[in-house]
Amino acid sequence: MDLLQEKVDNRLICLGIGCGFFLNIFHSGAAGILQFFSGAFFPLLFLLPLFYFRMIGGGDIKLLSVLGGILGCPEVFSLLLFTFLTGAILSLAFLISCGNLKERISYFISYFYSCRGKGSWKPYRRKGLEPENFHFTVPIFIGSILFTGGIWY
Repeated sequence: MDLLQEKVDNRLICLGIGCGFFLNIFHSGAAGILQFFSGAFFPLLFLLPLFYFRMIGGGDIKLLSVLGGILGCPEVFSLLLFTFLTGAILSLAFLISCGNLKERISYFISYFYSCRGKGSWKPYRRKGLEPENFHFTVPIFIGSILFTGGIWY
């Protein structure tokens, strides 16, 4: 859905939140409520700066919050680390294969100095189906599969 429409449907997010909430209560009783909320809110707080600068989309954060609600706080932290590692590896491979690694590094540096010099910011990510727009749901999916499969857990 994210690859085709550039968004994550809120109905799927709500379904995941409900499932995570009830799974935690079923598994841990009343303590599962705390486990659910701590895991669901951690990605929101952790990724807020990236969302503020429009470096990551809201759907990606909501998806990670759903996974955090299911996994709980310590596990979602590990999932976030390995999801970002997977994203970095995929991004680097994509930029090298497209031949625009130097251009994207230059864009990031000029963006950083522009924001710092002016004291204001503009969205980092360009709208539309630009080739450099990386859909972070792909590393979230790969990281989740590897995490739940026991590769990193």
